[in-house]
Amino acid sequence: MRALILSGGSNKGAIQVGAMRALLEENINFDLVIGVSIGALNGIYFSYKPTLQGINELERIWLNVKKEDIFGNIRISAIMNLLRNKESVFSNEKFREFIIRVSPVRTFSELKLKCYIIALDIMTGKEYIFGKNKYESIVDAILSSTALPPYFPPYSYKGMKLVDGGFYSNLPYKIAIDEGAKEIWALHIKGKRQDFKKLKIIGILNASIDYLLTSKIREQENFISSKKVKIHYIPLECHFDLSIFNFSQTRKLIDLGYEITKSYLSQHKTKEGIIDKIKSFFKK
Repeated sequence: MRALILSGGSNKGAIQVGAMRALLEENINFDLVIGVSIGALNGIYFSYKPTLQGINELERIWLNVKKEDIFGNIRISAIMNLLRNKESVFSNEKFREFIIRVSPVRTFSELKLKCYIIALDIMTGKEYIFGKNKYESIVDAILSSTALPPYFPPYSYKGMKLVDGGFYSNLPYKIAIDEGAKEIWALHIKGKRQDFKKLKIIGILNASIDYLLTSKIREQENFISSKKVKIHYIPLECHFDLSIFNFSQTRKLIDLGYEITKSYLSQHKTKEGIIDKIKSFFKK
């Protein structure tokens, strides 16, 4: 079984669209897709239509999204929620409307590929995997996995309080392996590491979250170190500054994801070719 893991990365999620295009152009197909945070949205769409046509449609969605589609009126919403002592800086209502508008399906049963979306229950500290029940709601899954504190509120579902799946792990290798994956392709969105001395409140918050998510990935890496699984790890690094509210660089991100993945695939082919030559030499 071959699995595709799509990490979180907020508005930098467009970078995965270019990466998935590159994989499809090389006829690399998947049996299981696992999405975390914004990777959940990308994963659902890819699982619905795992073709270049599907990628074209997902690309158009990303190119047309605006910060108002996700957060509403940023200043008014933030001020009102803080004054009312709400659970988060922003409501998830605008984002809910956006998901309903762009999602091609309503439940996991309508997807072409098996797809799991990961969230974390903050009441128990345990992960919750959407998609094992194929009749679960896509909207519930995405809103749960993208509920990143303090931006969005925990999502109430079946008596749980679910938050961003990255708090379980941004790269949940274990879940893929538990499902029988022998080969995993991980598209990991990585932002630019900023100078801590220059960070303000939001920057400090984001940096703190990033360090926490990185430690969760290390836990998963330690788990797979003893497993006989082939891992293709592709770090999709965004080297330019990008606020969480900035959607003006989407085209650049898509192209960057494509270029990074094409480069990885080219190097992978070269290595495979060298290994094949060595094997054939010793067979003589």
